[in-house]
Amino acid sequence: MTADRARELTDLWAAFSKGCNTRVPLTFACDEQLWLRVSGHTFREFYTRPEVHLKAQLEGKRWFCEHVEGDMPPGLPDEWALAVQLWMEEDEFFGCEVIYQEDDYAWARPLDLDNHSLLAWIADLDPEARVRGGHAFHLYEAVSELADGMEYLGRPVRVVPPGQGTHGVFTKAAEVRGLERLCLDLVESPGFAEQFLRLMTEKTIERIRAWHRVTTGAELQLPHAGGWGCCDDSLQMIGPHVYADLVAPCHERLYSAMSTGTRSMHLCGHAEQHYVALHDRLGVTILDGPGPFVDHAYYLERFGPDFRFAAQTDHSILERGTPAQVREMMRRLLTPGAKQPGRFSLLGYVTRHTPLENVRACYEAALEFGRIQ
Repeated sequence: MTADRARELTDLWAAFSKGCNTRVPLTFACDEQLWLRVSGHTFREFYTRPEVHLKAQLEGKRWFCEHVEGDMPPGLPDEWALAVQLWMEEDEFFGCEVIYQEDDYAWARPLDLDNHSLLAWIADLDPEARVRGGHAFHLYEAVSELADGMEYLGRPVRVVPPGQGTHGVFTKAAEVRGLERLCLDLVESPGFAEQFLRLMTEKTIERIRAWHRVTTGAELQLPHAGGWGCCDDSLQMIGPHVYADLVAPCHERLYSAMSTGTRSMHLCGHAEQHYVALHDRLGVTILDGPGPFVDHAYYLERFGPDFRFAAQTDHSILERGTPAQVREMMRRLLTPGAKQPGRFSLLGYVTRHTPLENVRACYEAALEFGRIQ
């Protein structure tokens, strides 16, 4: 990485923050899929063995820094900030059995409880006891002990406390209840669904507070003045009326409890039916995740200058397409109306099967088609 290249990227992001960048930034990201391919370990080992959890992240992040070019900070980081990467931490908190597979992500079994018993179970959960007794907390303690005073490639290693956010009130409700059962509840028992979602929301806030308390020894002062965001990928399963009646009040409660600053949300899939409500009703001004199927230009104009997209590529094309198909996908994404300075950026997700030639083709297309006139 030359000094000129480092300066170019610094200037790009400084201009983006001021709304005067002359090309659309494109970054890439990955997770344990790629780290495990690089380090030669299985998903089960990664989720259950602290030494593997630490080693795979360090080796995987190093490989990523050395092989993937984009508009990310150049070179090796000043420090290796590692997370406890357990997607099912919230599910375990709510009592689900987590299944650790050898060659894929973990998943959780829904709770097999009737309506009344489910509400009573969640209401009675002791947040701090659930956090302290959970696998994520024990893994965090073990990885933190291994990393204490450690350096990797001359950079210090720091383990970030988990539990500071949520993968989504509706998404986790669907996993705890079972997606099919929750969808039936929305139609057949909306009163129960409303109670269940509101209870999940309150326990989510308490869970975040408990994680802060057990990892820092202090109470979390909420709401804070900074921005805050969350995911809720399963929103693509419901329509705007169900969202307005049952889920939006939960999101408003969550955002209001967490922060007085900028609100953001990550959504996967076809969730366009909620964009207007998220912006107009909840005040979400950053939407993360929308891919090529979204008319970004329309919403950028509809929502005005304080709104922006952190959009994403079509990851299936990036993984399985030809370089020519990747290039065409990027051309369709980078329309003149979408390329608003400071308001539109892109991210590509690199899986264990994504060819590096496709990553290079993606970035080259971003440099070509992402120029802002």
